[in-house]
Amino acid sequence: MAKVEKTGMRSAKNGQFVTKPIGSNKAAKFSEVEGLKMSLASKVLTQKASAKGLKGDAYRSEITKAFKKG
Repeated sequence: MAKVEKTGMRSAKNGQFVTKPIGSNKAAKFSEVEGLKMSLASKVLTQKASAKGLKGDAYRSEITKAFKKG
């Protein structure tokens, strides 16, 4: 009888594990456990980005632009 190998959550192309981005609620739970708190400026920045309707890469690039110097 042949050995059956299960790939589970692995990519068919390269065999690496497939990862999915975590949602904001789960990220908040991780931060709370680690003792991290969002500053008022960061909260305002995320609210503005959400109000613009930004999601995914556009949201991340907006946040990144705010923290870049120059």
